[in-house]
Amino acid sequence: MTSSTGRQKPSRKLRLHIFGSKLHKWLALFVGVQALLWMGTGSIMSFLKIEKVRSEHVVSREAELLDPAFPAPPWLSDRDGLVALTTRTVAGRTVVQVDRMDGSTVLHDADTGLKITPLSAADARAIASRAWTGPQTAIASQTLVEKPVGTEFRGPFPAWQVGFQDDDSTRLYIDASSGTILAARSDTWRFFDFVWGLHIMDWTQRDRINSWWLLAFGIGGTLIALSGFVLLANRFPRRRRRRHRARGIDGSSD
Repeated sequence: MTSSTGRQKPSRKLRLHIFGSKLHKWLALFVGVQALLWMGTGSIMSFLKIEKVRSEHVVSREAELLDPAFPAPPWLSDRDGLVALTTRTVAGRTVVQVDRMDGSTVLHDADTGLKITPLSAADARAIASRAWTGPQTAIASQTLVEKPVGTEFRGPFPAWQVGFQDDDSTRLYIDASSGTILAARSDTWRFFDFVWGLHIMDWTQRDRINSWWLLAFGIGGTLIALSGFVLLANRFPRRRRRRHRARGIDGSSD
């Protein structure tokens, strides 16, 4: 088919090929950088040992339990809403952990029944020192935190942040109510967290895997792949050979 100017209009297949080529080119420019980040950050996260990211090689999180059948002590007069009684060793001393239905946890001295929750800074240091299994190092700081610390720690609160003077700048977060180690953070973890944010395109929260950014780039990557298949189908060697043959026959008939 020719237009009024005498020029032949491109066929439907040719128009599809041109459209697919342009779509593929511009989407590749737009999505290519993030696709490179996906592959690069995925490789980095696969390379890092998850045990080191979690500081499991230097921090033990095993609870120091004693007798699980410990009877209710005589000083425990308020037994309403009682869920569990657990005898533990916290900061080198024997305590009774009282858990209630409202979710609260309180520690008492096992002998006197004296309430020791919230734990003191000295208790937090002692817990951190006993949990540390890495190379010998000193404790650099201890801070009571009552709000999220960036993406590093989000609760529960209050919690003690105990920092070590090791090469990886490790910090332990200890529940001020129960003395439980809630989290261990280090420079390795912080680097992993940054890379994870780039990977899922969540630069602030690190836990949103269904953001519009990720969805848009995911759809863009899919369109790149589909348009690439269109281009491949139109440039397949066998079809090109057939076209050359057809042109040769047409040329010989002139």
